Amino acid sequence: MKLLTLVTAGSIAVGALFSAQPTLAEINTVNGVASYPEGYQGRPVRAADEDPFLSPTNSALILIDYQPPILMGVRNIDYADLINNTTGLIKTAVLYDIPIIFSHVAVGLNGYDPMIKELQELAPNAVFIDRTNVNAWEEPEFVAAVEATGRKKLIMGGLWTDVCLAYPAIEAEKAGYDVYVPEDAVGSITQLSHENGMRRMIAAGVEPITWNVVPAELQRDHARSDVLPEVTKIFMEYLFKVDPNTTW
Repeated sequence: MKLLTLVTAGSIAVGALFSAQPTLAEINTVNGVASYPEGYQGRPVRAADEDPFLSPTNSALILIDYQPPILMGVRNIDYADLINNTTGLIKTAVLYDIPIIFSHVAVGLNGYDPMIKELQELAPNAVFIDRTNVNAWEEPEFVAAVEATGRKKLIMGGLWTDVCLAYPAIEAEKAGYDVYVPEDAVGSITQLSHENGMRRMIAAGVEPITWNVVPAELQRDHARSDVLPEVTKIFMEYLFKVDPNTTW
């Protein structure tokens, strides 16, 4: 009897779950315009371990060596564009509350200038790792911080593309992580060095994206209204570069 009761209760719960989702009959399109049930919030969110795309529950953002002396060597992308795109990326990560790791090199050791202040201030709760290694993955503290996120999809940026970004990105792929590099938020000393770094990472399994993919993928469904106004402002200000209060 107890087993039968459990099976029956489970069946009711599953039935309630599916009945809570709108049926195709409840979503109607007439003359190209759809109507939805009241309070519709889009399709169910996919489980973190089953979602092939970036989501708020499976992703983390890692930015490496965005420091003034290293930025000075970047020549393949305009500084203003690089900072703009990286700002949009960080603001997106904060908005969707995904774990953030910032790492800079040789600040404590040699007194190098730390991470660019205007970027650092965008995510005051980020985990910060100061390193001596060029390859962040050779720093146990850095690897421990990545593991502590519990996330398997890493959105990873860095300066320079072919050095301080490529090394840990390749290592992370080998360690079983899925690494995504927003190519328009990274840079190196020449276009050739940037391209060589990208080719090397791609050969190791890293996926190249552009920064705007991140807010689009984390939001995923226009019916999910929790942070839709805020993410729309990020698109307007940092992608379209217009008044963030502009509507679509």
